[in-house]
Amino acid sequence: MTCSRSSDTRSSCFANFTTRSWSALAPSRGQAIPGALTGQDVIGAAQTGTCKTAESSLPLLQRRLKPEYASTSPARHPGRSLVLLPTRELADQVAQQVKLYAKYTNLRSAVVFGGMDMKPQSLEPKRGVEVLVATPGRLLDHIDAKNAVLNQVENGGTDETDTTRDTGTHADR
Repeated sequence: MTCSRSSDTRSSCFANFTTRSWSALAPSRGQAIPGALTGQDVIGAAQTGTCKTAESSLPLLQRRLKPEYASTSPARHPGRSLVLLPTRELADQVAQQVKLYAKYTNLRSAVVFGGMDMKPQSLEPKRGVEVLVATPGRLLDHIDAKNAVLNQVENGGTDETDTTRDTGTHADR
């Protein structure tokens, strides 16, 4: 599937994607994008380096563009998408890509992961974000601290789900 803008995709999300010199989507993900755009559950697998992050993030962002608010009020930016990843490195990498793809929109995103003080990470989720990228253990910490509210999450994604499952979270949860 060739990367192109279509009537189903807002150009603001694709603007950064199409300038990245990628010319084709991985076959498994290219077939999955239409289903993801309509809210269907999608499971796919592809090799490293095949634009999986872009191909899963773009439909997620597209679904968040309706409605898109320029307001600074946290109430206008409820967490509606959650992306769970097993490691802080992968979470940070995915969060950077999500911010890049959403650059020309009013969508907000944040990342939370362990291995550092939780306080600096709590500011963005409290201000309101449409997309929260997180590792499971730190997400639970933020839920307990009431920094992350997930009652409006409509869709989500994972990567390396087998690693996330095998790693587990706090033993007392």
